[in-house]
Amino acid sequence: MLLSSRFLGRLLLLNVGAHFANSLPLESLCTSCSEAQATPVAPPTPAQILNATAFAITYGYPILPYLQLVEPLFSSVGTNAIYNEPALASSQEAAIVRPNVDTLYSRVAVDLSHTDLELTVPPVKDGRFYVIPFYDLYGNNFANIGSVNNSAPGKYLVRRASNTFQPQNDDLLSEGYQGVVDFPTTYGSILIRILLCNNTTDVAVVQAIQKHISIDPVKRSNDLRPDGPALSPTLLSSSLNTTTAALVFPGSLDTTTIVQLLNLTARLAPYDPPENTSETDSVNSQFAIAGLCNGIYIPPAGVNLTLAGLLVARSIQTALQSPSLYESFGNSWRTLIPAASGNFHSYYAARAYIAWSGYLQLVPYEALYPAYFGSGSGDATLTVAANQSYLFTFSGKPPVTGFWSLTAYGSNNYLIPNAQDIYSLGDRSNLTYPDGTLVYGNASSNGEFQILMQPANLSPPANWTKNWLPAPSGGGVFSVNLRWYGPTSAFTDGSYAEPIVTLQAALVG
Repeated sequence: MLLSSRFLGRLLLLNVGAHFANSLPLESLCTSCSEAQATPVAPPTPAQILNATAFAITYGYPILPYLQLVEPLFSSVGTNAIYNEPALASSQEAAIVRPNVDTLYSRVAVDLSHTDLELTVPPVKDGRFYVIPFYDLYGNNFANIGSVNNSAPGKYLVRRASNTFQPQNDDLLSEGYQGVVDFPTTYGSILIRILLCNNTTDVAVVQAIQKHISIDPVKRSNDLRPDGPALSPTLLSSSLNTTTAALVFPGSLDTTTIVQLLNLTARLAPYDPPENTSETDSVNSQFAIAGLCNGIYIPPAGVNLTLAGLLVARSIQTALQSPSLYESFGNSWRTLIPAASGNFHSYYAARAYIAWSGYLQLVPYEALYPAYFGSGSGDATLTVAANQSYLFTFSGKPPVTGFWSLTAYGSNNYLIPNAQDIYSLGDRSNLTYPDGTLVYGNASSNGEFQILMQPANLSPPANWTKNWLPAPSGGGVFSVNLRWYGPTSAFTDGSYAEPIVTLQAALVG
């Protein structure tokens, strides 16, 4: 339910709760494995084992950036507590892949194994964009509270969807809750984003909002048994360097990392089944063939993990080359189709790719992320020589209800270091029209304007300084993301023309 879960009204009864009557305890997966072993069927062929192993790697890959996100929280605030980032992301930031530099982040490692949670949302005034997005273990953005949804301030109950799910008449409203967030997995995350209008006086305003958002454990309304062990360093233990592992393309993991990943996947999957519960049996069947059973991974005899990794790379590349996976916005800008954006459903290859290249994406009604594919590279990368630049010509002010920005990333998917500490330009920047007047100095103005991207070590003429977004120093490979937060239909119906991108000689004074 990607676009229908807009949660209008006072009760926020989110997406999968009523359908989640088959939450998997550990013995559910164990039973399926033991039954498979006891059933007299032909053993899987080497090809079936290889394909199942590639599937398990693809399916479990988002656990790597999840570890990168939550492990620092264990030592700082623990689980079910909010860690507020005090400043915008910078080129030294490594907690979030392809971060924005428009909002202050707040992070939560969600553990619903033993308790429910009570989330308190304060009033957010002045039309400021904010979103409190909920993600399952695999990075699916299955629900949101925020300005786009016109969510009411107050208390929300966060709980694990379970066999004892109760519908709207469960008296939760009478208990003072604005609504309910039903998690499809036992473990997950929240990555709050609050718009920062400027990086000076507005910081304190946003920090005050952060401090008034709270999460508290609450006793469950019934005596449910635990939905799994507590989320802890012990549960997530491995020998992985998660910062390094999360930077590696899913199809390029070394065999040691693959073994560690599959062990983690086997350990966590019994408590964190597929969002689409109709796929539980098929996913468990593939896991059993691949050797994931009873919470551990035992490599089948003769399995070639290197070749399995190559199959992962091929499956992701094949998926990404399929025109049916994309929605074109014109002028060589495109994004993944809504069904494979933010909440990935059964698009496991797309989910793994985004976990690597843009972890914790929002669903399309909250934000669109067009990428530019017109460079001739066959993907969304751009290459600029030491004496070159790119010019992004905007047809007019982007029609958003939230905000917009253009952000550049290096080949490692992190912000590009530069002496100017400028990583993004957008509607809160001092962009100018060609005549020098401010693009956002007059609400009624709406003409063509341009953003210049050229190497960080090559300063442009003074009249371009406000519109300069630094590319890698000395030139190199990079990529860009447009972010349309609170997008209007103008982006999808073609009435707004996406920027025209032109490669040219560098502009020097």
